[in-house]
Amino acid sequence: FGAMENDLSSQSFLALLRQLVKRGFYGESGAMDKDVKDKIFLDSKMGSQRINEFLGSCERLLRRAGRGNWALSRFEQEIDQRELSDEHKKVLSHVWKTESTKIHKAIVSKATWNNELREFSWRIDVKSNSKNIPDINEPTAIIRLSLKNKGKGSDVVHCELDRNSLDKVIAELDQIESHIDNVSSQT
Repeated sequence: FGAMENDLSSQSFLALLRQLVKRGFYGESGAMDKDVKDKIFLDSKMGSQRINEFLGSCERLLRRAGRGNWALSRFEQEIDQRELSDEHKKVLSHVWKTESTKIHKAIVSKATWNNELREFSWRIDVKSNSKNIPDINEPTAIIRLSLKNKGKGSDVVHCELDRNSLDKVIAELDQIESHIDNVSSQT
């Protein structure tokens, strides 16, 4: 994440983090404009290059924690490894505790470009007979997916799967899970 040591007061550091969150995750364009930045760093002896490096370090930490949906304990472990005063560690923990869910949702929302699964339900039905075959006794899975369309309401999809079709779907989902695990372990 880079160097996070700084000479800001706890109040200025809190104001800085709140502005970074507003700009970086909530899309508030006025956050961290030059006037706000100058006011936060008014009493600081940090040069402009060092300020920009520091801002980048703070934003990278929050972004990585948001992508990983870190618990507070995981976040605190990470900041304990940084050269920060105890007061600044408390401020960072406070900001993460109050903003982590919103930061994670903002990151997920920006990364979602298509429909989103809202609900998944299923049941097993057993076909007992039909016109042509008197005694089938074949189980089928009935699946219901509720999808939220990006900005357009929602759809419901129903499908019926026999044993072979269900095995194929499960094998594909296992492959997806394996790929996600591989990608997650690399970040």
